[in-house]
Amino acid sequence: MGAREPSPRPARDAGGGLAVRDVVVRYGDASRAGKRGGTTAVDGVSLDVADGEVLALLGPSGCGKSSLLRAVAGLEPVAAGRVLLDGADLAGVPVHRRGFGLMFQEGQLFPHRDVGRNVAYGLQAARVPRAEQEERVRELLDVVGLAGYARRAVVTLSGGERQRVALARALAPRPRLLLLDEPLSALDRGLRERLAVDVRDVLHETGTTAVFVTHDHDEAFTVADRVAVMSAGRLLQVAPPEELWRSPASRQVAGFLGYQAFVPAGAFVPAGAGGADGAGGADGGELLAVGPTGLRVVTEPDGAGEGHGTPFHGVVVGSVFRRGRAEVTVDVDLGAGEQRLVAIADGVDVPGEGDKAVLALDPRGCARVPG
Repeated sequence: MGAREPSPRPARDAGGGLAVRDVVVRYGDASRAGKRGGTTAVDGVSLDVADGEVLALLGPSGCGKSSLLRAVAGLEPVAAGRVLLDGADLAGVPVHRRGFGLMFQEGQLFPHRDVGRNVAYGLQAARVPRAEQEERVRELLDVVGLAGYARRAVVTLSGGERQRVALARALAPRPRLLLLDEPLSALDRGLRERLAVDVRDVLHETGTTAVFVTHDHDEAFTVADRVAVMSAGRLLQVAPPEELWRSPASRQVAGFLGYQAFVPAGAFVPAGAGGADGAGGADGGELLAVGPTGLRVVTEPDGAGEGHGTPFHGVVVGSVFRRGRAEVTVDVDLGAGEQRLVAIADGVDVPGEGDKAVLALDPRGCARVPG
């Protein structure tokens, strides 16, 4: 057998952490030939992830977020652009030489290995001394809340426990970058919400730089230091969770985040909405985005109360009780034509189907977006 060719060494460039520059990912024969054509999954995306930061790629199915993550990992060829880590260009560097950790929707644990040997897999591949392996396994099982599970068989674990083992295994070799692709989406909502908090705590405790792909807003906001919203292969906005929610960069971003209606901002600007400090005046074409909690049922027939502006009148279509509160579906015109929206009924009698309801905009649940 001939001598094995050495893996290419990354070329150096300025900067630290992960840097994605104008990356394009295409599928189809054209992409393999380096030509235009085929299906463009990622269309000129640029972003940065600082050392120790957790960035979530958030978007609907088919938006390109997983394709971007796979391109960073080296699992998909980059048709154009560059991926750099700590200033090193990763072009031509194979997956196994990048020093990245990978975690997917299905933990892909080895059923013939117990928990401890699953976690130790990457350490064994790197020929880490046994005593060091055992110490690292104990440390990580404690971090992910599975202390004492080393000898447990994988088949005896719950779904959440298996994902904790998969996370510990991905972290064991101390990866330069951890890439997580929808790691919690196969779990039920309650478990997913609890585990999202645990994943965030583990990543922060271990100081891990990570990119977390998800289509779930709550999951992204819980886990990530910053959230990058994608649509149709493009990056729409990158911001910390609270900033992203309070100041969506566009109507498209706000709509994806769950804002349910858009009305001319000049018609009503509640104090505090998206940084606004009062009503009236020129709105520069801006829209008022009404969020899931931005419309409320009130009792005042002649006014909605301080800070809520002029009341609106709607007709109740139905109501549900969910997560400790009543949500009333109403047909109402907020200034952009009649729409069917959801209003929160807290501290008031819940109107019945067909009843008329007095409604008010709540500034805490609204934001201003460019028209």
